[in-house]
Amino acid sequence: MTSWSIRPADVQAVLSEVQATATELGEQLPEAKFQSVLDGLGWAGPLTGDVPAAVNAMLGDQMGHLTSISNRINAGTLGVANAVIAYNNGQEDMAGAYQSELTRAAESGDLTYFAQHGHQG
Repeated sequence: MTSWSIRPADVQAVLSEVQATATELGEQLPEAKFQSVLDGLGWAGPLTGDVPAAVNAMLGDQMGHLTSISNRINAGTLGVANAVIAYNNGQEDMAGAYQSELTRAAESGDLTYFAQHGHQG
């Protein structure tokens, strides 16, 4: 074992706070809210004709960023939680594997590895 000292309860408290904040973020930025902004821009017709297209392009770009942020939050919480469990069970190689998969899943958004190999319960 290394000289690390991980306190699972403290890690769980941080992860719970991160998940709560992520949920709040998702609730504040629903797709319907973005659509209502676009719908509101269409009222002036030719006067603001190019504005809805520009705003739509900007919102589309920002939705990509929000998806990326969400991927990183989800992968991070799953990866950290599983790595801590593995580490505390003396499975240092598996803890490292979870850390590696965390990075891959954060980039891709694919959380399949954690569903198939993660600690349950």
